Amino acid sequence: MCTVSIISWGRSGYRLVHNRDEQRRRSAGRPPEARRASAAGVCVTMPTDPDSGGTWIGTSELGTTLCVLNVNTPAGAGRPAPVRSRGVLIPELFENDPGLSPGELGGAVLRVVGGEARLSGLAPFRVLAVGRGEGGPAVASARWDGLRFESGVVSGGAAGLCRPVCFVSSGLGDELVEPRVALFERLVGACPTGAVQDAFHRHRWADRPAISVMMSRERARTVAITTVEAGDGARPSMAYEPVPEAVSDGASGGGSAGCGSLGGARAATVRDHA
Repeated sequence: MCTVSIISWGRSGYRLVHNRDEQRRRSAGRPPEARRASAAGVCVTMPTDPDSGGTWIGTSELGTTLCVLNVNTPAGAGRPAPVRSRGVLIPELFENDPGLSPGELGGAVLRVVGGEARLSGLAPFRVLAVGRGEGGPAVASARWDGLRFESGVVSGGAAGLCRPVCFVSSGLGDELVEPRVALFERLVGACPTGAVQDAFHRHRWADRPAISVMMSRERARTVAITTVEAGDGARPSMAYEPVPEAVSDGASGGGSAGCGSLGGARAATVRDHA
């Protein structure tokens, strides 16, 4: 349950914003920490889900960001309980190759899983990889829906000119939150700036909170917003903002496309990889 958007940031860089939507009963995520991801000593910054020990997003000092969304489709319904958490994918991908390029994502996912036959041990997922490039950033997707695995570059790189892109998921069914994509195209597609992107990620329909970008329903809500900025040649920075219940539930802030704050929520920012 998430909303992820990516826009160009400078000539070659990108800006990625990730709304994490979770069950209200789950523990609060731990803020990002920089850690050594491999024997090569490359630093990766990522928050942690204390319930699974994994994460939903991470960024390497080499400029690649990985994030994961759940996939909720009829194809994945009624499957046996997963053997492994989807949250282990990002740490394992970075451990395997901290400099992973978007074009290599599909093969990298299959390697860390142990081959296509072992995908059945994971609940359906989509992993996104974003990297800088000479002609602008490249965005790749690797998606397992419970029956079929597919991967490829969806924007920039081999896919051509990089354009603003948005990916959505919901435990109610991914197709039910497609209106978020239409809203993204109308707002951010027309004006791909950081301010408009932030406003999109705080948008809430008063009459449709369950499918809003800043979502809220009885058992789940938007719990955090993570922003990665990877400008031209600069080390990526990651800002993490816990979302108070009062904001996600619409009691204060986050109510319109023009909203620019999270009602005073504090952001933990990691700008340098130690």
